[in-house]
Amino acid sequence: MRIGIDIRVANPVEPGQQRYLWRLGAWLGATGHDVHLLTVRRQPEGLDVPPGTSLHGLASANAEELRRRVSELELDVLLLNPERSRRYRGIPANVLRAAYGTEHYRQKLRSFRHPAEHALRRAVRWAPWEIVERHWERGFYERASTPPSVIAQSEYMRGEVLNSYAIPPECVQVIHNAIDTDEYHPEARLALRAEMRSRWSIPEDALCLLFLGHNFRLKGLWQLLDVLAGQRPDVHLLVAGRGTGSGQRRHAAARVEALGLQDRVTFAGPVRPSLQALAAADALVHLSWHDSFGFVALEAMACGLPVVTTPWVGASELIEDGVSGLVVDPADDAQIARAISALRGDGLRTALGDAAAAIGARQDEPSNFRRVLDVMRTAAERRGGPIRG
Repeated sequence: MRIGIDIRVANPVEPGQQRYLWRLGAWLGATGHDVHLLTVRRQPEGLDVPPGTSLHGLASANAEELRRRVSELELDVLLLNPERSRRYRGIPANVLRAAYGTEHYRQKLRSFRHPAEHALRRAVRWAPWEIVERHWERGFYERASTPPSVIAQSEYMRGEVLNSYAIPPECVQVIHNAIDTDEYHPEARLALRAEMRSRWSIPEDALCLLFLGHNFRLKGLWQLLDVLAGQRPDVHLLVAGRGTGSGQRRHAAARVEALGLQDRVTFAGPVRPSLQALAAADALVHLSWHDSFGFVALEAMACGLPVVTTPWVGASELIEDGVSGLVVDPADDAQIARAISALRGDGLRTALGDAAAAIGARQDEPSNFRRVLDVMRTAAERRGGPIRG
């Protein structure tokens, strides 16, 4: 098949969704398919692409030229993340992967906890440009002559898609995400543990919690800091991420100072590969208010780390609460505090980590990519011809 994949960052070390799409393209190319990686953002010069794939830079193309160039590829399959693909509007992609949210990412509204800010953010959704954005996003799901196949990364996101768009339920299939299990596994984490603890001056006898994410508000850092202030002094927090901008970073630093946590919180900035941050930690605390899946949770599980997360993280569907991880309400500080206190016990941490590692090992990329390929084949057969802009 001739397969097109929209990719925002053409870089094999980019974390999360972009790494997954790059590796999916590489696997499809290696299995004999003609893969076209499409990017509407400027990328570094001289990128090496995997065998069987080609990279098409469309950053300078206007709408008409972009449609023409996509049509000329005569793709059997075009895979898009519809909520981040406004440049492809009007092109009938036949495989959609709901990677962030629906209706222009409305799920993140719940992360604005202050009533005034929440009301303001809700009001902004009625701005003309926001309405137009949602119109084009809806078009990917509803305006093609043949309904697209939709890959939802979790049952949570499947429900969100079906509640948001008029699309037949049989067209929406859940495929949980996958990771490179050759890279993320307990032995790899333990081999780096001493080096990484030393790198960030984390005492060996401290309970090191890890926050791993760039959006401090959405991923629950504010709640985690508040709860940490009530924990014993030997509980340390490693924050791996850059924040969404200087405002979030200033707010985080000010909050740490106000809570008197300067000696117990380490801001590491972006850490790549994430395995280095996971190696320094005893548990991942991922209190996200919304994640269609949450790669970081799966990476931690595969490495044998206990994960504390929320029902609004798709990866929580892989966790049995109290057996292979802990699932808490991000709005309930007391519940979060109890979960962290429970992790002080070596026995529980080990039991949760071992069970998590067994689950993570089953979420391997080849198995996942074969399921995605099955969806692509079905979508191509239903369409019955190349995609035209």
